[in-house]
Amino acid sequence: MQNKLYYQQQFDTYSTKIDLLSKQIKNYSRVRLIWFLMGAVAVYFISDLGTIWTLSTLAFFLIFFLFIAVKHNRIIETKREFLVFKRVFTDELEALKGNYSPFDGGVDLIDFQHPYAVDLDLFGNSSIFKMLNRSFSNAGKGFLSQFLTRIEQKSESIRNRQNAVKELASLPDWLTTFRALGMMAFSKESSSAPDPNQLAEDLKTWIHKETLSDTKILKIAQYVLPALSIVFVGLFASAQISSNSFLFYMMLSLGFTGFYTKKINKQHQELSKQSAQLFRFKNLVSHIENGHFSSSELSAIQSKLVCNGMSASKAFDRLATIMQAFDTRLNVFAWLILNYFLLWDIRQSIRLEKWKKQFSKLPENAFEAIAKTEALSSFATFYYNRVDLIFPSIVDEKYIIEGKGLGHPMIRPNQRVDNDIYFPSAKQFTVITGANMSGKSTYLRTIGVTLVLALAGAPVCAKEFKTSILQPFTSIKTSDSLANNESYFYAELTRLQKIIRALESGKAHFIILDEILKGTNSKDKEKGSKALVKRLINFNASGIIATHDLQLAELANTFPENVKANCFEVEITNNQLVFDYKLRNGISQNLNATFLMEQMGIS
Repeated sequence: MQNKLYYQQQFDTYSTKIDLLSKQIKNYSRVRLIWFLMGAVAVYFISDLGTIWTLSTLAFFLIFFLFIAVKHNRIIETKREFLVFKRVFTDELEALKGNYSPFDGGVDLIDFQHPYAVDLDLFGNSSIFKMLNRSFSNAGKGFLSQFLTRIEQKSESIRNRQNAVKELASLPDWLTTFRALGMMAFSKESSSAPDPNQLAEDLKTWIHKETLSDTKILKIAQYVLPALSIVFVGLFASAQISSNSFLFYMMLSLGFTGFYTKKINKQHQELSKQSAQLFRFKNLVSHIENGHFSSSELSAIQSKLVCNGMSASKAFDRLATIMQAFDTRLNVFAWLILNYFLLWDIRQSIRLEKWKKQFSKLPENAFEAIAKTEALSSFATFYYNRVDLIFPSIVDEKYIIEGKGLGHPMIRPNQRVDNDIYFPSAKQFTVITGANMSGKSTYLRTIGVTLVLALAGAPVCAKEFKTSILQPFTSIKTSDSLANNESYFYAELTRLQKIIRALESGKAHFIILDEILKGTNSKDKEKGSKALVKRLINFNASGIIATHDLQLAELANTFPENVKANCFEVEITNNQLVFDYKLRNGISQNLNATFLMEQMGIS
């Protein structure tokens, strides 16, 4: 497979580079030690020749020692970066094997009240989200979650997202570099270091915070006082004023700046802290900016990184120059000269406040652009890694679901049995019967997951699939709750009540139910189930109901235009159960509960 070959080649390349860097690091460590010892010995023997010779020798060895140390540290940093790239390729090679343990499954995103997320195992340690997720920030994780749990209502928007995913999937180098840069930007340097996700929120707060009031007086003063300073220097040089008068003006001029020193010091400290955090995201932002994209979705993301006609990376560069200008004031002599002639501190404060106003939306836009790209990249990596995926057709027809060869993406292709689905209009329900373990629940989840992925703009595991925009609603894994004093039956009724209320909204829904009314006796269950199906037929919906109740499947005879019966069969061959997991027409004829009990010694 091309994807496996690509990942393996990149893994091998970075492994070789890392081994080479490791050797260089060891060599530089030896050189540093030897050079230090040589310097110490040289200084010891030359010390008898006098102070000048001693200091000159010390300076010579110190300069070259610092040069070696800087080079050594750069190689160490390069190795750290290469290790991150290697990890990216290691993770993807594991993903190709079906091992998604390196990725976050979004356990914290589980919502038991959601219309379909829990039933379809969208989140958790063995989930669709874990299989897809390539995010590295909390915001990116949130966007991917929204794609899966909030159905997009415009077919054009879904198609635009599909085009973006296709384009990214065609750029594996760009994808892997994006994830590596993101992992570096959002990684914690140590356990005591602040969370980069919190730093992102702090940046949004800082950029809207005004430390030094941008008043008219300060704007005027930055031009008037420097001009007066030059005049007074000229007057003093030409002996037009006395030294006392000159010093008096100098004190007034510097005192004006000194009045704001406390605020400026605070502003400088905050700038040092926040700019350092902002710059850690610069490479990631530049990578998005430099992408050559044609899809409208990715172009829109890139446009988020342009603020007042300037790209985010150039805005970062401008902030860096302001930071350098601020740092100049740390030298006492530079502070005196610059503030006397240029009113330096106030001028840089005004520059910073102007930059913050001009780019006030930059952090928010930049992190949103990064997060959206994370979600799209997750879908793109999923598509690049699999050969059994296609992009579904999202149609504007009122109600249709049609697909061939649908399979659950969490099941390996060599173990999976694919099936079809066909719902040409609303008010169509399929009752599926079958023996235990025959494939009913897997089929329900396959349909649900395929529909959710399709409407999220992601590829799906199928040979063909098309759908209109529908709202999935499921009841598969209902459970009781001791904490809420809810019985199983009451929990199931509550779930069905939510489904009915959702249907009453008039929106097009697709309903998936597994063994409804399990919590009551068989006669009550049969009567209630038939009443529910009759009720569902009246709404703008279609759906699938899996059941062991063969009587329920006979509704196909009562409502031939609205209900059809399908089944999964099981055969007993040579005293062994044989499942083919293929969906068939009609009602199941074979049961296996008694056989299974006998096989387990239960009589």
